[in-house]
Amino acid sequence: MINFPVLTRVRVLDFAMYAGTDAKPGLDHIFVPGVNVIVGINGLGKTTLLTMLLRALTGATDVPGNDDLGDRRRRIVPADRFWFRRRAPDDAVNAKVTIWFSLGDHEFEVTRSLANLDVVELSVDQQPFPTARGNEMEATYRDQVVAASGLSSFEDFVFLIRYIVFYLEDRRSLVWDAAAQGDVLGILVGDHGERRGQYVDLFNELLSKDSEYRNVHAVVYKRRKEFDKQTSTIEGGQIERLVQLVEERRKDLKALIVRKNELAQTRDQLREQMENRRQEIHEGRAALATQLNNFYESFFPQLDSPARYLLAYFEAGAGCLVCGTQTPEATERVTSKLYMNTCPVCGSPIEEGHRPANDPHAGEEIEQQREGIAAAEADLAAMEQPLRGAEQGYSSTAAELVSITSQLASLEGQLKALGDSLPNVIERRDELNKTLITFEAALNQLEVERIELAGQFRQLTEAIDQEVRAISGQIEQAFAKYIRGFLAEQCEIKYTPRVRRLGQRANTDLFTFPHFIPALTSGVHRNITTVREAGQSVSESQKEFIDLAFRMALLELAAPNAPTMLILETPEASLDSVFVPRAADLLRRFATRLNGAHETRLIASSNVNREQMIPALFGAYPDQRFYGQVVDETAIDMPPMIPIAERASHVLDLLTIAVPTRALERFRAAYEEERDQAIYPDGQPGNAQA
Repeated sequence: MINFPVLTRVRVLDFAMYAGTDAKPGLDHIFVPGVNVIVGINGLGKTTLLTMLLRALTGATDVPGNDDLGDRRRRIVPADRFWFRRRAPDDAVNAKVTIWFSLGDHEFEVTRSLANLDVVELSVDQQPFPTARGNEMEATYRDQVVAASGLSSFEDFVFLIRYIVFYLEDRRSLVWDAAAQGDVLGILVGDHGERRGQYVDLFNELLSKDSEYRNVHAVVYKRRKEFDKQTSTIEGGQIERLVQLVEERRKDLKALIVRKNELAQTRDQLREQMENRRQEIHEGRAALATQLNNFYESFFPQLDSPARYLLAYFEAGAGCLVCGTQTPEATERVTSKLYMNTCPVCGSPIEEGHRPANDPHAGEEIEQQREGIAAAEADLAAMEQPLRGAEQGYSSTAAELVSITSQLASLEGQLKALGDSLPNVIERRDELNKTLITFEAALNQLEVERIELAGQFRQLTEAIDQEVRAISGQIEQAFAKYIRGFLAEQCEIKYTPRVRRLGQRANTDLFTFPHFIPALTSGVHRNITTVREAGQSVSESQKEFIDLAFRMALLELAAPNAPTMLILETPEASLDSVFVPRAADLLRRFATRLNGAHETRLIASSNVNREQMIPALFGAYPDQRFYGQVVDETAIDMPPMIPIAERASHVLDLLTIAVPTRALERFRAAYEEERDQAIYPDGQPGNAQA
């Protein structure tokens, strides 16, 4: 039999959020059997307190995954160890939470540091354990919890706490998470000792084998491709073709280098020859200018030296020293004026001077000088086209050389990757084949081991399926009883085992896992229920209450004559006014079960508002006429109303204990009036009729 934890008391010291009062610092509250309500407003720490109760039980551990459990290994994972530290200005250095709870016949008292969730004190059945290091104290706590709960592991304890007992804002879906359902049902039903431990070990081992198989298979696939490539390389003559291409490219490269050098030599020779011709032209023009200067000295004796020099320079073909003009037209114009004894500058007649016997312009020496200059200029012009051709050829050859070099490097890289030569490639192929054989053998061994594990696991899953099937009718009936208080639509769950594989591989063994599927009517389908396999197929409020009713049904079935506990966060949040009293009545009935379950606790947080959930939980719904219209049960079927004088013991009042928010400071009187009206709608203590 499984024993569920039942909280009886909580104490929080030195945590800034819960200052308490001068007479009673901090938070210290006893949870009485039946309904317990944590009353507050937004920002006073209701969620923080509920989370504190959760972490006091589980420590810094949680179930894996953020939503669906899926095919994750069934083991607990680390939770945020410093969640409470970040919510205290002093980092909760000295803050501690102590909880008292029962597990079957055993009484636990555990104190945790809120700075890091380490266990600092532990007592079981009023016998304290020696103080030790945090991890040692945690291990001792877990061992004691496992022994007292009747479960096979602390992991199962955390799973039940998260999926059954606590229904908080960050709750995990149970109805619409097939993997979580299968696990929780497997924990609740049947053998909770060796068989459950074997189930978890086999489940995790099968997932490990699946992951290992896929990893090895990926390696085999890669090695197989390499082996096939090497084999095709040998058989297809790829190496020989690559060797031939490399040799051809090397020859091309050698020829291009020779051609490039020849073109460079031709280009440099032409550049040198053209530079020589330019120098020859320059020297010829200088000599011609000297001869002409001598001519002008004898022909125009009245001219001064600068004038003669200007004319001689122009006549020699060097151009005008004033403006730099060298055009043939300008030269012809000056020459013609000189032959006409006219000044080339102003056009005035030049006086007759001493003339030599022969005209210098017609002289053989000057004419030869002119012819030499003209021949050199023609030779220079003839060299320009060959030089351009040589330069263009050099550039294109250099570019082709770069391309061939790149091709050669690529071919040599391919050849090296294949082993450079046929013997090397054969050797590499054989090495790959040996590696491939080794990995394929490992793959086959993994498959053999998986098949053996699958056979053992199938026996366990089939046994669990039969056990859940045997009590599925009771679960369905209990669910129907609870869901009526939350939904007007007809809603039911049907046992529909899921057959699925473990892991990501296809074509592996199928296993049967226990699973219930909800079905309900709607505005469109009024007379027949339709299956809702996905959570998106119902509204968010319907999803919440179907999940809650399923948890309550499982708790009732797992512990029919033993106390249990259900912790809810603001159950009125998704209810309309008609269903507040209906839901409250169901929760009251759950919390006040008789026989051995009379110590059951329901702990619910609720905001101070006018939703009437608080008085409804106490059985003191203020509008009895409206109450009579919306509930189905008669008064004799309902638990008795909690007497006014006893209600204070059922309330943990954060308006008094928590550090006030700005809203509470400003509107305290209004909030306290609303609180009192919610707790005591039928009169304050001392004023009501006995």
